[in-house]
Amino acid sequence: MSTRILVVDDEPDIRFLLKDILEDEGYLVDVAEHASAANEIRRVSSPDLILLDIWMPQVDGVTLLKQWKSSGDDHCPVVMMSGHGTVETAVEATRYGAIDFVEKPLSMAKLLSTVKSALSKSADGERQENRRREEPVGNSRIVRDLKKRMLALRGSSAPIFLTGPVGSGKRVWAEFLGDTADGLNICDASSDIAGLVPLTANTYIKEICDLSLDQQWQLMEALRLSRRESRYRFIVASRFDYEQLQRNEQIDGALLRMWLNAISIPALEQHIEDIPGLLEYYVNWYSDHEQLPYRHFDVAAQNLLRNHHWSGDIAQLKQFVKTVLENGGAERIELREIEQTLQLMTATAELEAGNQMQISIDMGLDLREAREAFEREYLSRHLALCGYNMAELARRVGQERTHLYRKLKSLGLPSKKQ
Repeated sequence: MSTRILVVDDEPDIRFLLKDILEDEGYLVDVAEHASAANEIRRVSSPDLILLDIWMPQVDGVTLLKQWKSSGDDHCPVVMMSGHGTVETAVEATRYGAIDFVEKPLSMAKLLSTVKSALSKSADGERQENRRREEPVGNSRIVRDLKKRMLALRGSSAPIFLTGPVGSGKRVWAEFLGDTADGLNICDASSDIAGLVPLTANTYIKEICDLSLDQQWQLMEALRLSRRESRYRFIVASRFDYEQLQRNEQIDGALLRMWLNAISIPALEQHIEDIPGLLEYYVNWYSDHEQLPYRHFDVAAQNLLRNHHWSGDIAQLKQFVKTVLENGGAERIELREIEQTLQLMTATAELEAGNQMQISIDMGLDLREAREAFEREYLSRHLALCGYNMAELARRVGQERTHLYRKLKSLGLPSKKQ
């Protein structure tokens, strides 16, 4: 048995008594006498269960439990240990994420029963989470070949680089590549790259171009260390391929060279024959996980969707399926309904596109000049959108009309169409 348990208690007699008993049962056991020691052990290993005492110096067990569960990403089950008079506190701790509690003085039979029950509940939850994990879908040659390649790479801890369009499912493929009970650690530009090592799960970097140069250097060092010290791997993704990244002066050269061997995730337009299978998969997905009504796309509807241009790739197709199911209706989804939904989706996208503004500002300007440049472009665009109607302009930008007239004049913008 390779199940690992962490015992956190400030009383050495209890710590080592529990260690001896649990190791006799075949568990791997770590012990910690206070919160900082427990956090250090959790940083370098991944316990399957934690037995946590309530009363400890510096940081009590309930506070420590709240810290662990506050991120929403901590799924390790915790059993609280309480002395006489703290049972109510232990029960209260279940509100903060504890799975159970045992009362001191400890009954070994009760303890072992609680441990087995907690591990069983955790395994059930893990299986449920795995059932929620999306799978790459398709019987096309390109998808079959990619699955075969990914399966062949599962036994290694070498870093993997993925390239593919936005919405093509790079994260889904990263989860398929990992396929471990520890799940996938998702990281972006806000993540502490240096603090990721040692890895406690396969780690997915969503977009390499979003990382600063300093973060890229930290990633290079983390890649070097993780291959030597961890059975987990980094999976680094980008919407750009090697040639496109070459033109990006903000990408570190050493990191760029690794992209020569990047695995390409195909755009949906490269395997449109998989669209009927994807439609059925996501109908079942939303029916199972969000309790949306099961509906079936008829052949004519499937054919239309095969030939539609999905600018947002598989992610857009998935959202389309959800929209159709949310609309309700007959179990059979026919061509007319699909045409209407696509028209609405296209009109909404055009409206959203028309409500966006991109602006380039000379970095040589001081702050006052840059602010004026932005305000001039912003108000000029809104003037055009509202047909130079000052009442509508005031509503759009949330300003009083008298102030707007003065602002337009100061920026050299007309208040009437010329």
